[in-house]
Amino acid sequence: MVVLFGLVVFVAAVGGAGGLGMVKSQVSQIPRVSVGLSLDLVGAPVNLVGGSEGTSVDSAEQPGAEALNFLLVGIDNAAGIDPDSPIHIDRDVNSLLTDSVILVRIDPEADRVAMLSIPRDLWVPIADRGWSERVNAARGIGGPAALIETVSEYLGVPVHHYVEINFAGFLRIVNTVDGVPVEIAQPIRDDSLGLRIEQTGVVTLDADTALAYVRTRRPLTVAPGGDPANDDDWVRLGVWNDLERNQRQQEFMVATLKRAVEKGIRNPLNLRRVASDLLDDDNPSITLDDRITVGQLVDLGDEFRSFSVDQIERYKLPVVDATIDGKQVLLLESDAQSVLEFFRAGSLASVRVRILNGTSSGTVAGVEAELERVGFSVVDRGNADRFDVARTAIRHTEAAAEQATTLARFIEPAPLLEQVMGIGGADVELVVGADYRAVLESPRDSAS
Repeated sequence: MVVLFGLVVFVAAVGGAGGLGMVKSQVSQIPRVSVGLSLDLVGAPVNLVGGSEGTSVDSAEQPGAEALNFLLVGIDNAAGIDPDSPIHIDRDVNSLLTDSVILVRIDPEADRVAMLSIPRDLWVPIADRGWSERVNAARGIGGPAALIETVSEYLGVPVHHYVEINFAGFLRIVNTVDGVPVEIAQPIRDDSLGLRIEQTGVVTLDADTALAYVRTRRPLTVAPGGDPANDDDWVRLGVWNDLERNQRQQEFMVATLKRAVEKGIRNPLNLRRVASDLLDDDNPSITLDDRITVGQLVDLGDEFRSFSVDQIERYKLPVVDATIDGKQVLLLESDAQSVLEFFRAGSLASVRVRILNGTSSGTVAGVEAELERVGFSVVDRGNADRFDVARTAIRHTEAAAEQATTLARFIEPAPLLEQVMGIGGADVELVVGADYRAVLESPRDSAS
């Protein structure tokens, strides 16, 4: 995510300053992987004037920015890293397993960024293979295309773009921002990864320590009253599952983004240096899909140049432990679908809402502001046909049932859903009743 954020801001800042040629030169050095047929076509490339080799973006001919899902993949590959690095402890340099899989949703119109960690032990049907395995094996079985299709088909979410980074790229990112400050609640140790942090509080992690910190699955901590110098006083930390690891990874990514902003990543001069560090290398550590273009990166960068890192929304995939064929794996829980719905839906800005006041003392001005802040498009407002509405309701046609359900998940308390024959000029009508309290910042698990 740090790579993606830095890349789009870099392209927008430098490209917008008249340096699109330099941007294209830098971006052209990033290796591409041919996965176009596996990606969802909603994320089709933005065309450049004069074709793919043009020098400017014809924004007048571009459609409105759509919500896009990026599959970010960290590869368990240590190629290009100093052979003395602790990362080489008990590991295969040629490994093709995925160390982390994160789905990032970028919705420019709603000004929202969200990420969902997919546990590497999630048991999934491998696309076009007829059998199942842990999701982290999919890339090694059939390459990036197999991983994209496996995630998309099993979770039912579109994948528009693919970004891959290996361990060397991770180390370069941390080094570029001079280490990442992280809140360490308890001492943490994992000898298998060369990890040992005895200090608590805010600790600035160097690159090797940071990589071990986000990778550890079996950390130890010092028992209460114990002595860190005594090996017998180190005890198991947590429950040793992928969910704890996913949480550490998400927290670390947000911390790294904050650090990058503090270090001036939005400054074009700093961005150029960062880009050189990350992109201009004989051993490339970053790979992009073959569909994303400079034009798309410019558009995303323009939308999010002033985006606050604190606005990033973090989601957890509900899973349960299981044993299959002697393997300890994770299975989706039934309530995972409510989380996945957010990553399946279109942009909230595409939902056109008419607000109608159904109370004698109420006003819809505040409701309109709250809906627009979350990202919905309010196209009209007025009065309902009566002013004694007790319970807030959402009217919708059969064709707009999905939009109505999406809106309902943001209204507190849960509104009634009422199907009608027709609605002109809007997708749904929100009839504000006496029970209305607020528009939620993030959606409930269900509409009711």
